[in-house]
Amino acid sequence: MKSLHEIHALFERLLVPALLVLLTLGSLQTLAQVAKENLRPAAMGRMGMVASANPLASLAGQKILANGGNAIDAIVATAAALNAVEPYMSGTAGVGYMLFYSAAEDRVRSLVFGGWVPKSFDARALEAAPKAADGAGHEAIETVGPKIVAIPGNLAGWNRALEDYGTLSLEAVFESAIGYLENGVPITEFDEAMWKGTVERVKPHKESVALLFKDGREPYEIGDVFTNKPLAATMRRIAAEGIDVFYKGEIAQQIADAFKKDGGFITMEDLAMVPDRVQWTEPISIDYRGYKVYNNPPPGMGIQQLQTLKIMEGFDLKRMGHNSAEYLAHLMEAIYLSRLDTDTYIGDPEYVAVPVDRLLSDAYLDEQRKKVVERVQKRKLAAATHPEDTGHEVTDAGTGAIDPAYQYATTSLSAMDQWGNAVVIIQTHGGGFGSGYVAGKTGLIFNSGIDWMEKIPGMANSVAPWKAVGWCIGGMMQFHKAGKPELIVGSPGSFGILQSVPQVAMNYIDFGMNIQDAISAPRFRWKDELGTVPATEVIMERRVAPEVLSELRQMGYQLDTSLGDWSMTVGGAQGVSIDRESGWMMGGADPRRNGYAVGW
Repeated sequence: MKSLHEIHALFERLLVPALLVLLTLGSLQTLAQVAKENLRPAAMGRMGMVASANPLASLAGQKILANGGNAIDAIVATAAALNAVEPYMSGTAGVGYMLFYSAAEDRVRSLVFGGWVPKSFDARALEAAPKAADGAGHEAIETVGPKIVAIPGNLAGWNRALEDYGTLSLEAVFESAIGYLENGVPITEFDEAMWKGTVERVKPHKESVALLFKDGREPYEIGDVFTNKPLAATMRRIAAEGIDVFYKGEIAQQIADAFKKDGGFITMEDLAMVPDRVQWTEPISIDYRGYKVYNNPPPGMGIQQLQTLKIMEGFDLKRMGHNSAEYLAHLMEAIYLSRLDTDTYIGDPEYVAVPVDRLLSDAYLDEQRKKVVERVQKRKLAAATHPEDTGHEVTDAGTGAIDPAYQYATTSLSAMDQWGNAVVIIQTHGGGFGSGYVAGKTGLIFNSGIDWMEKIPGMANSVAPWKAVGWCIGGMMQFHKAGKPELIVGSPGSFGILQSVPQVAMNYIDFGMNIQDAISAPRFRWKDELGTVPATEVIMERRVAPEVLSELRQMGYQLDTSLGDWSMTVGGAQGVSIDRESGWMMGGADPRRNGYAVGW
């Protein structure tokens, strides 16, 4: 292991060459950085890059890279550190997806650890469960508590990736996470908003209040230091004994006992089945403007992102212009139609037949593209015929207790290393602090995954025993050229995930932005949460040109710009790109959250 002094010396030796490369190669697409309205430059590195939603989490991953670990080691360290620095977004008792390119094997693999329905789950029990104002952007009142928890997969996913492709132990990659949990992390303005916005999700649960409220009384505020020493002890034990202690051993027993006492459904049998369920699978893919684009298969909903890109490939986007009314109208209609498909078809493929080949076929997407053109033309005609009829300004972004500028409770993280490996994860608790439930004295915050499934039988994503949750969190992309990854990107944001990532990707590929500018550029999203499809309103950041907003309203779009110039409601993307000619990586992180990329 390198000492801290040696690491600092290494960074100093890299600094001057880095500046020289920036001066000589500044015209390259992936190196062309201008600190414009995004208020920050992109991160640069030759040896490795980590981008996450918190600088301390990114640092945890970068420390692993600087000490010889690979991208898998780094991404797991980053993911684990989020237990401490983003406890409301994700954690060990959460769920997720991973998309990984192995340089040694020269292939992309998908890892699904997105949670499952407990075997004894009974939807009727939810009628008596506590309810709380939404903390995930559903614009609704949600069920909270142990009854809504999906069997967690994050730990099994991290471990599977480490066992198969990592170089370090759980003990090594959990070191930063345990330190943060034990010694504490400072609360930021963003953290304070998330805490205050999710109070009602935590309040019904005694153990949660004791752990997640300052002195067991009030939400944490900016300047406070948050610790989770019970979880530090749990993570330390997992690191020493392996994940079986969580899924089959003493910690599993503590979890099962707590759920039984508090009326939840998770049992020892449920937990024990998880490690064998978490296996690598083949990704789905399309070709887009010279790139091979990879995404996670069902039960992830990433297919919507691929459909959107393939529809948009048929249009001359450069001629339309970035974020012009014409471009945005075509893109909104492409997303609108593709979302109807995910709502109709996507579920656990072991339980329902998902027509992936048909949904990605040229014939089908050609028809979808024609529908997009027809829908846009119809709106234009209506605007020309009745210019006095304009879409109104929507001002209500949601009725939940959380500040609508701080909705959604998911996180995204990406990493590349010096050997060419590239990995992106999206992981979540589901809502703010998930179910709001902490099991006993474990310090584990449990997800609200079942809330994201249909409780009515007969639908693709309806609940069934041990059925995998159909998730928007499966939507992340890797863009490869000449067989090697050039761009990896993911984003949180509920069903906006499926809309935000394509926008970032097209900013990079079609409009020549670097990864940071592509992330920071103004975005939109349909209000298309579970149960509100088809959507009728669009959230759009106010940095879009006023004349464009006016033209879109004239076309009949109901635009909500009330969340201002910047809003995490349109996602919180993190990504990494690499210039293959020079070998330099660029990391981008979303200023809409606590995002930060760190390279070396």
